[in-house]
Amino acid sequence: MFIIFINDLVHSCEYNLKLYLFGDDAKMYCLIKDVSDIDNLQRGIDNFAIWTERWQVTLNINKCKVISVHHRRYTESGLIRHYVRNNIKLDEVDEIKDLEVIYDSLLLFDKHISEKVNEAYTMLGIINRNFTHISRKCFLILYKSLV
Repeated sequence: MFIIFINDLVHSCEYNLKLYLFGDDAKMYCLIKDVSDIDNLQRGIDNFAIWTERWQVTLNINKCKVISVHHRRYTESGLIRHYVRNNIKLDEVDEIKDLEVIYDSLLLFDKHISEKVNEAYTMLGIINRNFTHISRKCFLILYKSLV
């Protein structure tokens, strides 16, 4: 039922934007080359907000973020700005966690890899503390299944 309910959301946020839906999450993005692209993105965000008002869907604005993904040589030229709807500014962030993957503005994944390695070491410590007399074969099965 939810998919039928949000089926027209993609069409309401046109203006050369891409909109991806996964469960109750939506991601809107576009390639920004000039001011007209920024205006298109803003119109898409406005249309998204109009759609939510029409269907009486409330957004958690604290979870709505703006991230600019770019190359290292990118110099901010003043094109990117905070997007506003009904006097609400969306936070611009340098990194964002989506579906348990941490993305940063350069798509380096350093923080994501570091976090996953730390989780693996934490699990290794838990296994070592709680299973002191375990065979190597059982240890590998347990480690691989938990990590």
